[in-house]
Amino acid sequence: MEENLRRKLWSLAWPAILGNISQTLLNLVDTLMVGHVSAIAVGAVGLGGQISWFMFPIMMSVSVGTLALVARFVGAKDFEKAELVLEQSLYLAFLLGIPVFLFGWFLGDDVLRIMGARGETFSLAYSYLRVLFLFYPIRFVGFTFFSALRGAGDTKTPMKLGIMMNIINATLDYLLIYGKLGFPRLGPVGAAWASGIGITVSFLIGFYLLLTGRLVLRLRPSWRFDLSLIERIVRIGIPALVERGLFSFYNFLYMTIVTRFGSIALSAHQIGLRIESIAYMPAFGFNVASSALVGQSLGAKRPDLAEKTVKEALKMITAFMSIMAIILILFPRYLVMPFLDPSDPHYSEVLRLASIYLIIVGISEIPLGWVFVLSGALRGAGDTKSPMYVTAVSKLLFRILPAYLLGFGFEVPSFKVLGFTFPGFTFRGMGVIAAWIAMSLETFTSAAMYWWIFRRGRWKYVKV
Repeated sequence: MEENLRRKLWSLAWPAILGNISQTLLNLVDTLMVGHVSAIAVGAVGLGGQISWFMFPIMMSVSVGTLALVARFVGAKDFEKAELVLEQSLYLAFLLGIPVFLFGWFLGDDVLRIMGARGETFSLAYSYLRVLFLFYPIRFVGFTFFSALRGAGDTKTPMKLGIMMNIINATLDYLLIYGKLGFPRLGPVGAAWASGIGITVSFLIGFYLLLTGRLVLRLRPSWRFDLSLIERIVRIGIPALVERGLFSFYNFLYMTIVTRFGSIALSAHQIGLRIESIAYMPAFGFNVASSALVGQSLGAKRPDLAEKTVKEALKMITAFMSIMAIILILFPRYLVMPFLDPSDPHYSEVLRLASIYLIIVGISEIPLGWVFVLSGALRGAGDTKSPMYVTAVSKLLFRILPAYLLGFGFEVPSFKVLGFTFPGFTFRGMGVIAAWIAMSLETFTSAAMYWWIFRRGRWKYVKV
């Protein structure tokens, strides 16, 4: 039984991992190319990306419900209903993408100012942001399409389309950032155009395959809304929207804290974050595999199999993340160096800080893997409320507050209790390093909370 589960998990996980490797390599290429424009450009693109990430909850509100319902229906062998879920989800995703595009286009500059962006960082980030948001309706539909396929057990098609998208993106990065082969030299803005064009081409090809019945699911457009099915998608998705909204808001606050430590700290953070994204590639793959197999097991009326699947996934991800942790902790400087230009006047300080970042986050890689697997399993079961509660509590109490207090420092005046006088003290603050320690701490607390929820077992009886 365990060997069979491992094979199933791996068969779903490896295409998702490979697709994520492709995306991560693209992110690294983006950072490398933009980094050779200037350190300020890296920080600007990072800020633009953080605001873009703030829109991710809206995508999740559709995609999570889509994956959970498709997985349930596929597990119950009702493919007609699964295809209907796909159709309604695509309509909903496109409609939600339009106001998101308008938000980024017209209000992105105000958000950047709130985050503390100034001068050249602000101008570069806003130009990057406007182009990025132009493609959001297509990005939303494509994301939902991939989620439906994964829920049906097809992780290879999203992998293939994702790799193709990233090859187009990387090629256009080179041409548009540096102005090669007669293309205009757009700098960081070229990276945004490359991303949008790659997404569009990939989606159009995937849409053609979906219409012609060459995938595990087929789209048969009725051009009508099924309100009862949309209500089920949204009912599952709203807690995911709130959870991802809280995550993005807390991340916004966190990035605001990091930004206020200065452009050097921000650049080190962005480079470290890009490198760390390599480490959680296996976690993403097992997140997808756990979501699909848990949903399908519950659709087949096998909650016992769903639980065994998650436990096996935890064993596997622990092994993978242990290797990643060792690499981050032992070789941080060698991982950071390729992202920096030695002639940059800030080279030494960014290298030092980014290396510290990797050591700190390396300590929490195993619990990070557990967070991915357990949260994915809960969402695949349709339990989107539990991740919402975990995010609401853990990120505020164990990331945001410690990052602010330990980063900037605080003062406690002397006070009296029952006639006893307690002396005050002043903590001067540790700077950006405190923010990174808080991030690592919060990973441990989230993993512990998810494990407790999983052990309670209520997720096995959620109705979708």
